[in-house]
Amino acid sequence: MALLGGAAAALCVYLAYLAVARLLLSPLAGFPGPRLAALSNWYEFYYDVVLQGQFTAHIQRLHRRYGPIIRITPTELHIDDPDFFDVLYARDGRRNKYAYFSGRFGYASDSFSTIQHELHQLRRKPLSPFFSAKRIVEFQPVIRAHVSKLCQKLAGYAEDGRVLALSRAFMALTTDIITEYAFAKSYDQLESPDFQDTLHDALVAIYTTGHFALHFPIVFPILDALPDWLVTKMEPRLLPVVGLRKDLGRRVGEIRNGLNDLHKKVEHPTIFHELLNSDLPEEEKSDARLGDEAQLIIAAGLITTSWALSVASFHIINNPDVAGKLRRELRGAGAAIADADWHALEKIDYLHGCVKEGIRLAHGVVTRNPRLLPDVELTYGEWVIPRNTPVSLTSVDVLMNEDIFPSPKEFRPERWLNNQNLDRYFVPFGKGSRMCLGLNLAQAELYVAIATIFSQFDFDLYNSDLSDVEMKHAYLVPYTKWESKGVRVKVKSIS
Repeated sequence: MALLGGAAAALCVYLAYLAVARLLLSPLAGFPGPRLAALSNWYEFYYDVVLQGQFTAHIQRLHRRYGPIIRITPTELHIDDPDFFDVLYARDGRRNKYAYFSGRFGYASDSFSTIQHELHQLRRKPLSPFFSAKRIVEFQPVIRAHVSKLCQKLAGYAEDGRVLALSRAFMALTTDIITEYAFAKSYDQLESPDFQDTLHDALVAIYTTGHFALHFPIVFPILDALPDWLVTKMEPRLLPVVGLRKDLGRRVGEIRNGLNDLHKKVEHPTIFHELLNSDLPEEEKSDARLGDEAQLIIAAGLITTSWALSVASFHIINNPDVAGKLRRELRGAGAAIADADWHALEKIDYLHGCVKEGIRLAHGVVTRNPRLLPDVELTYGEWVIPRNTPVSLTSVDVLMNEDIFPSPKEFRPERWLNNQNLDRYFVPFGKGSRMCLGLNLAQAELYVAIATIFSQFDFDLYNSDLSDVEMKHAYLVPYTKWESKGVRVKVKSIS
């Protein structure tokens, strides 16, 4: 009993010390915000884990109460000011990632999770050429081939009147494109009956587990170490988390083991063939390290793009005036649609507006993405932010700001026509030295897919409404209500 009493007393003393240190002595003690958030990360845990991805929305409510700069955890500040985005996420200077957020995927060794600026630059450098505009133009025949295959499938739905799960079709499309680019061998999910074999469930499991792993980062290393049969017995829903990571690691190993023979047969440059031939240090080319990179590239390359396609398509289908204007422009473009050249399609004004609005309302990454500046203090208004303080903005707050985008929930392609002032606030891909690598690939897929599909097919929504494309849960990427079956349609051929 005496031992228990002593332990209890020691715990009380520690908690009292922690409260004084965080609420009174911390360099962030003077910043506004709820005291509970300043006291403990359990505040974030409640909103993001217990309430399932609600912290992003809650932070916006806190800004309305406390002002444009607030303290949201014991160590982190958040700013709601679209004009500060370029300052925080500038390309110049050292910008480190907050180590806490690398725990989301178990401190994986992919470039997204990399903490130190210099190591991130080392890992990103050999990847960057693959996502340049020039390389994506060269890769366009592959994009067009997969879109053409999807159109063949859509024609079958138009003939027999079946209901099409359009969201799943788009996920199959983007999965096949990014896996072809990464490995020279796609997952062939466009061949899946009714597009049932997608990575949707695996990615939901990864992202929802990731929120829990922020607070308990040992989760992913434990899952990786356990045999699959044990994971299945303990929690079957976690098996896709383990399965995807291991499968991608195996694919990298297969390329390594047959690199010379495979490389001769590949008809286009592929990411992991070239990475294994790059001047990266050998320790950066291990199957485990490149397996982590593969998971990042595949997940980022398929889910945000497929979601943007779903969001844009829903709004085009749901608004006959928008669909009519888009088709009239596409008919007028003629040869440009047949060739489906990305840069030519960008010049079709109304298509350009539809793509921009689709991406804006899809939001991209919807959780905050803090930066730490190790060399300088940041100044925001009257506030001086100490060096190495995690500071973040959230892109969805910018993209849905009603002062910049009036009636922000409405799909208005017209807002992008002859209005280049909005481009500085178009931040779904982030900005700065860590902005999303895949923006050129994503935009090429969106332009080619929307132009090709909507010039050939018309659609009627089937038991789908706005709630099927609006964010309900923020798990790094947006998810709608869990009961949603996605965007479903009946297909009608118009060609």
